[in-house]
Amino acid sequence: MIEILNGLLTDVQSLVLALVTLMAIAFVVMTWVSTKSLVPVLGAVLLGAIVIYGVQNYDFLEQKVEEDFEQRGTP
Repeated sequence: MIEILNGLLTDVQSLVLALVTLMAIAFVVMTWVSTKSLVPVLGAVLLGAIVIYGVQNYDFLEQKVEEDFEQRGTP
């Protein structure tokens, strides 16, 4: 049962990453259609890349945030 759930979670994670990538592409295309300018499109590409990186490396980012909180200590 646990193996089935792990496989299902892996499939869901892949689906979420694919959907985020598709949304980033749509965001870039919508920016291009509405502005027809290079600077906003480059900004949309950069923002999309940052969001995709954040979604793909969620575990790493979560670990780094926890380390920061542990270093500072909670008041």
